[in-house]
Amino acid sequence: MKKLFLFNLIIAFIAIFVFVGCSKNPDVVYYNGKVYTLDDKNTIAEAIAVKDGKIISVGSNKEIKENYSNVKAVDLGGKCVIPGFIDAEGSITHFAENLSTILLEKYNSTEELGKHIKEYCNKFHNDVWIKVYFYGKYESNDDSLGNIDKSVLDEFAPNHNLYVMNREGTIAVLNSKALNTLKLKVDLLPEEIEAGVNENNELDGWITGSVQDFLSKRIYSYSKEVMASLLEIASKEILKWGIVEVRDRNLTKESINIIRNLIDSNKFPIKLYAVISYEYDLLNEFLMKGIEKDYKGKLSVRAVSIDVDGAFEFKLADMFEKYKEAPQLVPAFKTEEDIEDLISKAFKSDFQVNIKAVGDKAVNMSLNSLEKQLKQKSVDNHRTVIENLQFIKADDLRRVKELKVIPSIRPEVCIDDAYILPKLIDSNAIKNLGLWKSLLNNAGYIIVGSDFPFENRTINPLVQIYYLLTRKDIDNPNATQINPSESLSILEALKAYTVWAAYACFDEECRGSLEKNKYADFVVLSEDIFNVRPEDILKIKVLKTIVNGNVMYESK
Repeated sequence: MKKLFLFNLIIAFIAIFVFVGCSKNPDVVYYNGKVYTLDDKNTIAEAIAVKDGKIISVGSNKEIKENYSNVKAVDLGGKCVIPGFIDAEGSITHFAENLSTILLEKYNSTEELGKHIKEYCNKFHNDVWIKVYFYGKYESNDDSLGNIDKSVLDEFAPNHNLYVMNREGTIAVLNSKALNTLKLKVDLLPEEIEAGVNENNELDGWITGSVQDFLSKRIYSYSKEVMASLLEIASKEILKWGIVEVRDRNLTKESINIIRNLIDSNKFPIKLYAVISYEYDLLNEFLMKGIEKDYKGKLSVRAVSIDVDGAFEFKLADMFEKYKEAPQLVPAFKTEEDIEDLISKAFKSDFQVNIKAVGDKAVNMSLNSLEKQLKQKSVDNHRTVIENLQFIKADDLRRVKELKVIPSIRPEVCIDDAYILPKLIDSNAIKNLGLWKSLLNNAGYIIVGSDFPFENRTINPLVQIYYLLTRKDIDNPNATQINPSESLSILEALKAYTVWAAYACFDEECRGSLEKNKYADFVVLSEDIFNVRPEDILKIKVLKTIVNGNVMYESK
């Protein structure tokens, strides 16, 4: 009896061992790549084994093949692999709303214009507005918009609201559905608009005057259904740039709920880190509810933000130096008391604080407020982020380190600001512009946001990385570099978009680098980004974007 018991016990142990062993067999193995893990040792591997969306092993082709057999395998073709990009600031809702906008320099024929419009109509829900804007000197190589009226546009887009506008925003042609949606009639036109009529005294689709302003005020928010369809498309579009996560500070309660529903339906492939604005009436509701961590691996709601000042180009950055001409608005949007109020509330609810401070005076004021609050309540892991940080005085660099602040920069914005700085302020202030390397050396990390889609900022992380390396304008590479010693290395630039960005989202244990037990979020590039000239980074293409071990985007 005892022997039988021991025999059964041994069999049970073997069964358990076999079951556990099988359960650890990966769902997929990616091999034959040059995998830059960006771990603490900057290990370079060849293969990644993935199970249940997470990495279970990283190593050489030989190691992975010896450990796992008879599993799905994807050949990376010797290509460069890096962790997925995390954009430190973008607005996915505004990006989604802009997706149906067609930007054309010009078109060569009416048929060509129609091809573009039909392609967009096939992509979007019928209630989505299709908007065509021109940015070139001439709209077309024929008779500009003269050959188009509503009947032509009705043929291209019978079921969508559609308009085609000239580059100045003073002339537009609308299709019949758009005219009906806007309730435009011959005898019911607003004062700022004039309209064309046909031989039957009906609107022919042409309107002139303050057209752009008129249309923007009358195209209202989309329904939840339509917005959900746009957000689904937008999240997939973002994958094309190798972006697997976005920090978004322009979300509302409604948009967060729409995204949560998309996640439930498995229609939202990227991760979103929601930052709730101080301006929203619902801020206290979010603070009372508490933080939300990594909902189904896709959504976190655990940060709040406040805008202390605004863009330098509009003279809204709060600077110690005086503008050459007085700004139209007082630069400082908020007082130190406002900042302290938000920090105090956030710390009580374990929320992270994001402070938008562009000018050196705004940064100084933000650091003052944070320092005061930290003296009242010691919070070791607060990870406060100063966003859009463009200017900072040397004395405040030291405080960035002491207060454990995470600097968040906008490379493209900085390059643009360098051009206009001498026109707006004493050129001596340029010594405090874009001190990226100094910020990194003091803080120990730095993160990067594109601020897409505002001001048509470039969403492509590879373009932003080019700026980080060269501090040169893409369109004018021979221009003088501003503070060239403040450039970052390629490793630092990539960590700003991956490892350190994950840390800024409290995700360093599960994202940012390619290591065991972390999510299998990575990008396959056409070239080895560590071994090309900086200018050639602009030619690199994203071949694949893998999220949770699944190929969610593949270039054609």
